[in-house]
Amino acid sequence: MSDSADFSAPERRIFAAVASAVVGAPAGEEVALAALPFLHHLPAGDRALLSLLLRTLEYGAPLLTGRPRRFTSLGAEAQQEVLESWAASRLGLQRQGAAALRALAMLAYYGREEGGARVGYDGAWLGRVRVPVLPAPELRAARRLEAVSGASARTSRPRLASALPAGVTRGRDLDRDLRIRTQVCVIGTGAGGAAALARLAEQGIDAVAVEAGPHTTAAEFTQRELEMLPLLYQEAALRATADKAIGIMQGRGVGGSTLHNTGLVYPTPVGILERWRREHAFPWDDASWQGYVDQVLRTLRATPIPPEQINPNNDALRRGCEALGWRYRVPLHNREECCGCGYCMLGCAYNRKLGASLTWLPRAVAAGARILADAPVTRIEGRAGMRRVVCELRGADGTPTGRRAVVHAPVVLLAAGALDTPALLLRSGLGNSRVGRGLRLHPAAMVSGVFSEPVIAWRGLPQSVIVEEFASFEKDGRGGFLFLPSAANLPGLTALVVPGLGAEHLARMQDYPRLASASVLLHDESEGRVRAAGDGRPLADYWPGREDLAELRRGIRELARLYLAAGAERVILPHPAAPSVSSAAELEAALRRLTPTPHRLTLNSVHPQGSCALGADAERSATDPHGELWGERGIFVGDASLFPTSVGVPPQVTIMALASAVAEYVVAERV
Repeated sequence: MSDSADFSAPERRIFAAVASAVVGAPAGEEVALAALPFLHHLPAGDRALLSLLLRTLEYGAPLLTGRPRRFTSLGAEAQQEVLESWAASRLGLQRQGAAALRALAMLAYYGREEGGARVGYDGAWLGRVRVPVLPAPELRAARRLEAVSGASARTSRPRLASALPAGVTRGRDLDRDLRIRTQVCVIGTGAGGAAALARLAEQGIDAVAVEAGPHTTAAEFTQRELEMLPLLYQEAALRATADKAIGIMQGRGVGGSTLHNTGLVYPTPVGILERWRREHAFPWDDASWQGYVDQVLRTLRATPIPPEQINPNNDALRRGCEALGWRYRVPLHNREECCGCGYCMLGCAYNRKLGASLTWLPRAVAAGARILADAPVTRIEGRAGMRRVVCELRGADGTPTGRRAVVHAPVVLLAAGALDTPALLLRSGLGNSRVGRGLRLHPAAMVSGVFSEPVIAWRGLPQSVIVEEFASFEKDGRGGFLFLPSAANLPGLTALVVPGLGAEHLARMQDYPRLASASVLLHDESEGRVRAAGDGRPLADYWPGREDLAELRRGIRELARLYLAAGAERVILPHPAAPSVSSAAELEAALRRLTPTPHRLTLNSVHPQGSCALGADAERSATDPHGELWGERGIFVGDASLFPTSVGVPPQVTIMALASAVAEYVVAERV
């Protein structure tokens, strides 16, 4: 593969053949070209491995098939057999290779307008449906901080001079290195970083946030998967566990994952809080914690979801619950005047979803905060009281510009997410042996019901009915699961999680307009680990343990039962060896074929957490109860890494409340 990460001519030919076998339909060079935006955002090591993988597949086919022919010269059926043998291989590297090729091929094929249209997708609204764009708050401050020498609002200490103005500065626009001095440096501007930055700035603290991703606005959200997944997601939405068995979708950019989340506003369950206090010295009582939660709800302008905005995909869950007598909730959300376009996971092109970039960050900037985008942190240097946060500035294409920024601050608050926060600490040599350990992925297994009438799951609010019947963690903080409607309902993302290859997968995708899909969202007790790769990026080691796998199997059974009770003609289970089922008897027979092994049971994650957990002692936790790293004065964590266990529910409210609490402790005790 060339230095520009483009396919060479032979690689394009091989990948096109792979894509044809994966999707079960002809895929020419245009599909290989559609994959390029994803390749450009892959780590260099993964790009090199992909090139090796394609060559191995092409020239190793004679050894695998016993026929003296290259992969590209085999017939469609033989090509599919080769890929299926890789997917079911006892060799982990072959399974990983098959998983990586499958994911890239599905996104490249179905992310194109032609691929989506083939299965009934009607395309983006932009350019054909008129929806007014609501005005967005300005990310500019009323004053600039460079050369300011007056006292801060909170203390008599002078503000620190800086070449960085208040508001958002893009690293791509800078033609020189930066050296910035501040009181607190916040790393990351997602749910945790944005809330912490606002609380710090509003209490008179001179704070600078650095963000690895770009600063984007509604005008750049095109509602097209091939463009938005590389723009808004880590590794172009292809991030996964180290063995490629579980996809992990995490955000990048000013606003983090709140740019692409579905706007669910779900307070922390009482049972979880009680367990955290009982077992992990969680220091906030009910009254103080509720104060932080209330502040989050006000900031997000949380409101009930109107009944008329429950779309058919969600209504299938409601009908099933009512037929079975199960408990469900219509949650709060943070949207205003929602038009129901359904593109929440690709960024709201109409400014109607109130994520961090439209709520917390304007407040922070109005109070004087500064934000540097396009600035991934390579390491944290220095000793207590004299920390240096070293950033490598990136251009519009995501490649290094050759410039860097160094932020000098006595306090650093990490909010880069539950994979990148521990990876940064590890490559900086900070923290104890619990940094990176305790990872929970909140894994999700998707089940789909095929109905007789169109569902059109990609239109309307993605998630408005949450099934809580089996959420035992809400009472005692342990076990159980939610049923959460699928938010990944666009063609490429749907194709990723629909099991199978080739003709079987294509047949299932032909039912795309009639699919209602939801996930078993597991409250996992299994612990994984985050490591730092040689190039510094995070590597996640995780697969659910025996008890969690048993819970997942139970959840898959019950969700399938729900869809049958709601009137589904048949149900698709998350395993390539499990046939579609139309009755309870068929369901039990299919479940016996559902082997819960990596690369067979299809799992995904959008809520990694717990990798730098707070706690009462350094032997069992990475930080103290207030989020300060054990043994490292002035280094704090303010994101989902801090959770002592899985939170069990969509986490944005808990993250924002916890980051606010940590920020207030920083103000009171460290600056």
